[in-house]
This record gives sequence, structure tokens and C-alpha cells, in this order.
Amino acid sequence: MKKLLIVVFVLVSVLLSADRIEEFKEFQRDISRQTGQFQGSALHEQIKANRESREYVVGDTEIYWAWDLSVMPPLWIQTPATCRAVGDHCYIFVADDQWNLHMDQTDIDIILPYLEDYTMISTEWGAIEMDETLFGPIPDELDGDPKIIVYYSELGSFMGTSFDGYFSAYNQVTEAQAQQMNPPGHSNECEMIYMTCFPLNPTDPIRISVLAHELEHMIHWLGDINEDTWVDEGCAELAMVYFGLPDPIVNFPTNPDNPLNVWNQEFADYVKVMLYFTYLEEQYDTVGDSLIKDIVSEPLNSISGITNQLIANSISQSFEDIFVDWTIANFLDDPEVENGLYYYENLTLPNFHAVYTHSSYPAGNSGTINGWATDYIRLYPGDGNLELTLTTNFPIGLGVMRLGVDGVTSTVDKFTINGTWTGVLPELTEDYSQMILSFANNGYSSVSYSYSIVEVITSGENILASNDISISCYPNPFYIGSNQISFSINSSQMLPEKIEIFNVKGQKVKELLIVSPSPDHSFSVTWDGKDENGRIIGNGVYFYKAKIGEKEFRNKFIVVR
Repeated sequence: MKKLLIVVFVLVSVLLSADRIEEFKEFQRDISRQTGQFQGSALHEQIKANRESREYVVGDTEIYWAWDLSVMPPLWIQTPATCRAVGDHCYIFVADDQWNLHMDQTDIDIILPYLEDYTMISTEWGAIEMDETLFGPIPDELDGDPKIIVYYSELGSFMGTSFDGYFSAYNQVTEAQAQQMNPPGHSNECEMIYMTCFPLNPTDPIRISVLAHELEHMIHWLGDINEDTWVDEGCAELAMVYFGLPDPIVNFPTNPDNPLNVWNQEFADYVKVMLYFTYLEEQYDTVGDSLIKDIVSEPLNSISGITNQLIANSISQSFEDIFVDWTIANFLDDPEVENGLYYYENLTLPNFHAVYTHSSYPAGNSGTINGWATDYIRLYPGDGNLELTLTTNFPIGLGVMRLGVDGVTSTVDKFTINGTWTGVLPELTEDYSQMILSFANNGYSSVSYSYSIVEVITSGENILASNDISISCYPNPFYIGSNQISFSINSSQMLPEKIEIFNVKGQKVKELLIVSPSPDHSFSVTWDGKDENGRIIGNGVYFYKAKIGEKEFRNKFIVVR
């Protein structure tokens, strides 16, 4: 089960006056949290028990409180409305001043089946039953009626921004309780989703996708009113994936060093949580389709709550392991690798940005990664196998992806890096166009990393050899000031003219000329650790290179001051 995405408690179609709009969204979340003091109270149970049963029919009228969103902060208004449709899961009311002006019976006939019978990608259910199946029961806090009210009116627009719809938690408390909140508000004392009929087209399927998003917020209000925003929004975005109309996957792919569990109210935040919860649902929500629903009702919040439910649903992978796999899937998105473990069934992903790209070696760089975020490194083939040395100050998950060409299946290898790790990477044969390294910080602390990549012919302990040619250095590590480092070459053929020393950025720091080889084609040269300008080089990883005929020999050594 899957579908697509949109935006928050009030979803905006045009991103103008962003600061005021985001303030309003945060205000909505705060109101929702405030209502928690009244949720499920004895008073609410008493009101519901004593209230006469209600079942609207077409033509029934009400007067509803709503917001005028043409100003910020919004103003409360009351508007007469009439029931225009009754379904198994909802009533549709339309503001009287909009009927036959911006909405008519033809519109109702288009909208109601989306709510009750089908979505953009399924005839199994409509949007409301879909949300209940995926996320859990819809609250019935006060009115004793299991159906929700979908109320269409002119929501207004603010400084060029038009609003699709919203869920207001004020409606989950009594009018008297709404007046006690900060700021005081009004309540219709029923489960209601507000939707626009002007200036946006109410029959556009994206409006129903937004409604599914907002309905998830209502369900999450009942399941875990204090849930972290990133989890609540991720589930609401998943509702849009299920409906079949997701948000565009933009912004986050260009900067994947964006912490999954941090909410900054940027559009990239909606995209990252949409991808995460879609991946989690597609890969692991198969045992009675209960994982996402259980996360919604889990009392613990954020990563702790998800971890609890992974265990409760007998999923052996940890949150940390799933996070690493998710970061690989974001770049690879390939159904052929490991039975679709790194694939999105219902989303097509754009290319993710690699922070560094290398096509000649030696190479290297350094950087930092936020907690629960990722950096990608792109490597193109060189002349030999590539050896990676990676150092981190906290553990990370290293993914190594070879991207296949001409029908060749891509490959994935995974490692846990804690400290310094050196290894020869899988060979980039002509079957693979490139290699992607994913540095997945599956922890809370920011990680600093540095890496170096060198081409090797064959590798041994500080020695590179090919046939009857060998080049070595000693000592390694090289402690400047206590001794000198010696480079030795033995060859039954010719000798190189020089040995070149490079830093991890590929910059040449020293050239050692070979001027007097011995008759047996061996040579040894020492070096005091000073660059071409006579300055002592700094700590770190360095590379030496020598060319003999058409072959280049390279390896690394470590300098310590």
C-alpha cells in the first residue's frame, strides 16, 4: 500500500509570505497540544453519552465557525452551511454563500467518490477508509457520530498564498474549553476538515490528497497528541503517497545532509519525511499492515517510538540499520538489487547530490555530517583498483554502490566505520559506470570525517608490486623529526625517473629525483618530510607515486609530527 505527499496542518499552494505562513502552522500545532489537557476527559465522555444521536441528511443546515485566512493571524467568522451529501464515512457541507457560485452538485458528485469509494490508484477504498486502515481510528471526541464533516467554504488567500484545507484541534474540545485556550478560539464540537472551494478548484484530485493529509493529523491527534512534528508530518505525507498524488521530490535530494529527526519547516523537511515513511511502509509494514498504525498510537515519540514498534512488530532490523538502508535506497532506487531492498515501489526519485566527485587518484577530502543525515561521494574508474581510507570521530554506516550499465545489476556492500578503516573497494570493471559511497550518520551527534583514495595494482603491507617490480616505503607511519622516510624500488626492468609525493587533495608537495640507480636496478631515496619550499609538511595521509613504463604505482603513508 502506498501513494504521495503535500504540506502541513494548513497546506499552501503558493509559497509566498513564508514566515507568516510557517508561524501559522506552528500555531496550529501548539493548539493541538493544548487540547491534550481536555482529551478523553470525564466531561467529554459525559457530553457524548448524553448527546442525542445525530445523523444528517441532505438539506440539513448548521452554522459553523471557521477562519478567515485572508488575514494573519486569521479572524473567526460564522457562516451558515447546508449538508449536500452523505456517505458511509462523511458528510459534505458547503457554505451557503458559495453554493451555486463556486461549488454545485456536479462538484459534489466528483468529490464524494474520492472520499468514499476510490483513490487515484486504488478502487479498494476511498481516502477516508484508506487513512483509517493505515493510521488508525478517527476520533469521536464529543458528537457521538463516527462520520467526519468535510466543510467547503472560501478559505481566502493571504498575500498571494491560497490554502487547500486544514484540521483545527479547537473542534475537539467544547466551546467553553476553546475559550480557555491561548489564544481563545471557537469549536464546532465535531470532527471536521476544512476545505477550500475558492479560489482553488475543489474537485482537483490534489485537494482530496490534501484532505487525506489533514485527516491523518486528526487521527494522530487521537493516537499520540504529543508526537514529534517530523513523525506526524511524515505520516501525513504518506497519506498523500497512498492517495496517489505526492509532492514533488525537490530540495532534499540536493542537500541530503538534512537531519531526519529535525523539523525546520522547510519544504525539504516534508520531502525527507515523506521518503522515510514511504520506505518504512513499503519495506516493513507487511505484518497485518500494523507498523505505521502502531507508530501513530505509540506513546513514546520520535526515534524511541519507532524503535519500540519495530521490536513490537518483530522486525529484526534496528532503526539505525534501516536508516542506513534508506540512505542507500535514496540514491540507488533499483528494484533488482537485493530483492528490492533499495527501491521505492510508488515513488520515482531524482538523482541525489554527491558532495564530492573524483575521477583521478590519489584523491581525498573531509567534511561533517549532521546527525541522522548523509553525504554521498561519487567515484569514477581510475587505472587500477581503488583503496579507501576513511576516518570518523563517531560510528557511521558506509554504503558502497556500484552502478551497473547495459543490464548489469548494481551491487551494494555495507560496512560499519568506527575510527579508521582501510579497504580495497569492489573493482570498477567496464560493467559499472561509477561507484557511490554513502556516509550515513546513523546517530545523534555530528560526525567529522576525512578520507583518501589511492589506486593500487596489488596491495601488501606498505608495498605495491606488479610482476617483478616492487616499491615500498619505511617507516610507515613516518614520525618527522625522529628519522627520515626511505623509498625503495627494485625492478628487473627500468627504473622510474622520480617519485612524487601528494597530499589527500591531490596536490604535489615534493618530487624526489632518481639519479644514480645501482646496476641491479634497485634504488633507495630518503626524504626529510619537507615540501618543495623547505617547509615541514603537516600530519595526515600522503601518497607516493612512481611511473615505470606505462604503469603507475601508488600507495599511501602516514605522517606524524
